[in-house]
Amino acid sequence: MGICLVCNWTNCAVPDCTIPSSYWGKTFINTTLELESAIQQYQRAEAKLGGAVTTISKKVDTINQHIDKVLENAPTKLKVAVNVNDADWQKIQELFAKERQWMTAQMQMHIREVNSMFADELKKVRERYKEYDGCYLGHYAQWFFWFFFTIGVFVVAGGIGMMIAQSCGK
Repeated sequence: MGICLVCNWTNCAVPDCTIPSSYWGKTFINTTLELESAIQQYQRAEAKLGGAVTTISKKVDTINQHIDKVLENAPTKLKVAVNVNDADWQKIQELFAKERQWMTAQMQMHIREVNSMFADELKKVRERYKEYDGCYLGHYAQWFFWFFFTIGVFVVAGGIGMMIAQSCGK
């Protein structure tokens, strides 16, 4: 006959394919057992992982305690003495002075760059707000404009209103 598309049995002859209830029972039981087995395996692996994490954590704590003890004892146990002859000390001082001079020059150059950037920006701002005669009016000019613009709007609106009132009054 062929393989049934519903139950996947080779010798299925029933058109509606009624699968025996014993098949479903066995399938359910097998699936349940497999699921419980997988859950138990997961729980065992989780317990092993938890144990490994605990062990590693204890070892890290031990290492940190040893490091703390070493750091506590270091100032008393480590004593370093350095003897430098005068020529070497002079070279060290000269190198330090050169480094400081270079650092100061770099800072001054950076400050000059920043100051020139501020000066350029100031020039741009002045050009942006400059009037034809070269004086800065800024926000005063804006208030002056808006004051007369508002008055003009009200005068025009009043004129239109009067024309409408006259045409309706005839």
